[in-house]
Amino acid sequence: MIIRIPNWLGDALMATPVYYNLSQFLSSKEKLYFFGPPGIVDLFKFFPKAEIIYYKKNNTKENLKALSLLKKETGLLLPNSFSSAWLFFRARLKERWGYAKNFRSFLLTKAVKPPAQKLHQRDYYLNLLEKLGLPSLHKELVLPLSEELINQAKEFLKAYIKNGEPFVVFAPGAAYGPAKMWPKEYYKTLSKLILKQGYKIVICGTEREKEIGEFIKEGSSFIINLCGKTDILTVSGIFYLSKAIISNDSGLMHLAAALKKPQIAIFGSTDPKLTCPLNPYAVVIKKDLPCSPCFKRTCKYKHYKCLYSITPSKIYSHLEKLLND
Repeated sequence: MIIRIPNWLGDALMATPVYYNLSQFLSSKEKLYFFGPPGIVDLFKFFPKAEIIYYKKNNTKENLKALSLLKKETGLLLPNSFSSAWLFFRARLKERWGYAKNFRSFLLTKAVKPPAQKLHQRDYYLNLLEKLGLPSLHKELVLPLSEELINQAKEFLKAYIKNGEPFVVFAPGAAYGPAKMWPKEYYKTLSKLILKQGYKIVICGTEREKEIGEFIKEGSSFIINLCGKTDILTVSGIFYLSKAIISNDSGLMHLAAALKKPQIAIFGSTDPKLTCPLNPYAVVIKKDLPCSPCFKRTCKYKHYKCLYSITPSKIYSHLEKLLND
């Protein structure tokens, strides 16, 4: 079976119960092909029966060439886009399954009616399996990592952290926009409280967050800014080795959840009911205001009160409890 995984890291991680259910359902001779963006899809190569196929953006010829070798396979579409169904149709996959969205039903061999009610994104994906008559009993996020990957992360961190030194991870970015991003000044204040307790801080993110990381790090040799210096596999190993992760509502928040790490998730303009981290060790912090959740990328009132009302001391008090449990 070929799974077209979601393009966004968080969505791809919330779909991990789908991957796990299918990996248990397939026979020992069958493979589970993960088809998705190179920056994300490698994260799932440690699933049973997994094989990775890279989706190459704006390169239909190469995508069709890769898929044409698997015409006898069933294609499961997790993205709702017309283009993803069109690609599977043009590749002449034997079966093409997905939600009946965006006028693409005629391209699918099984088109499932989307649920009428709003669901958590994880449950939205599992509902697709259920309606297709596929196993959907396993609901927990799961992300297997190899011992080799974890050891590589340890080696990577040796340049910054002595073996055995405890550290907390900050993930201060959010690709969605500033209405999801807790103020960098607050992260800086929080870092001072954490450093006093003997922990180092590792900041993870993309090149876009590098400047934020430098702002938080400024003046401290105990804060390591790795933004733009790691790929997603290295970050997953770093998360695994950390004591806790503090993040905005972002893809990295769901990475922490899938690894079952103690975490604090800070929500701004979005709704935890739809995208909260599914992790028994997660604390979700959300300030309810008359205007929230607005789901905007930027605050139309320009005050960002949903984020500024969450103080560093409040986050620190929850972190203390997590680290002492």
